[in-house]
Amino acid sequence: MAKQFTWGEAVDETLRTRPTWRPGSGGTKSATINCGHFTQFRGLSFPCNKINIAIMEDLGVELQDAGKSDATINRVTSAVRTVLNHCSRRELCNPPPKFTVRGEDEVRLSCFSKANVDTMIRASIEIWDREDLADIIDVAAYTGMRQGELLKIKARDIDLRTGLIHVGGRPDQRTKARNYRAIPIHERISRTLHKRLEYANPNVRVFGDQWNNKDHLYAAFVKVRKYSGFDDSLVFHSLRHSFATWHAEAGTPMRTLMYLMGHKRIETTLRYAHPSDQASVQAMSAI
Repeated sequence: MAKQFTWGEAVDETLRTRPTWRPGSGGTKSATINCGHFTQFRGLSFPCNKINIAIMEDLGVELQDAGKSDATINRVTSAVRTVLNHCSRRELCNPPPKFTVRGEDEVRLSCFSKANVDTMIRASIEIWDREDLADIIDVAAYTGMRQGELLKIKARDIDLRTGLIHVGGRPDQRTKARNYRAIPIHERISRTLHKRLEYANPNVRVFGDQWNNKDHLYAAFVKVRKYSGFDDSLVFHSLRHSFATWHAEAGTPMRTLMYLMGHKRIETTLRYAHPSDQASVQAMSAI
């Protein structure tokens, strides 16, 4: 009997040959994490042709019992489906069945108000004497950049003359064009960026050299958030949600916001389109 193509072999094949999952593409980490949930459930030696709807639904129940959200379970399901589809196209296994997709509640994403951001900035400086933390919180809130993007951004990526932050490299760097976007510099953070770039070498990271890694930055952020009295559900990534929410409530077109956020799908951006109570009242009074 011929050896069956296994889940472990399928994951390795997909990470090796799928462009958006290959090392350096930006999708490797999340793909590995999501596939890892199936690996823990059934093991690397499980035959791909035996992965069916019942097994995936059982995995969903196990993840739910472990406290995972429906959105997380759907991402795991999507990763498994991607692996099987990719390998079936390469004639290594059968195509997968249509797996069950869970309904996701449209809850309002947690975010800070502008006053909340001001409170954390003051605490960073006045309580901990951390101007570097105040700066990165401010820039995160007024650019919507991801934590990893902030730590990687270099002086050469910020053009004070044109007032643009080039995320993903300069537009003429073709290798990064797929992830490229240009974020206008808000007047709120203009002075901070001028100060940091005044004597900076073009290849110096604007923020990253002050933080060992994401965990180092997050630990400092948590202290300030806790001191400021904000809920634990508000994480550093909530600053990115705040940027998007402020834009949505200001009436920024969703396609424009999609670009500013660097989203791949408009559905992701539309999560921020829920109007506030105040916006609803203003809308009703306008007719």
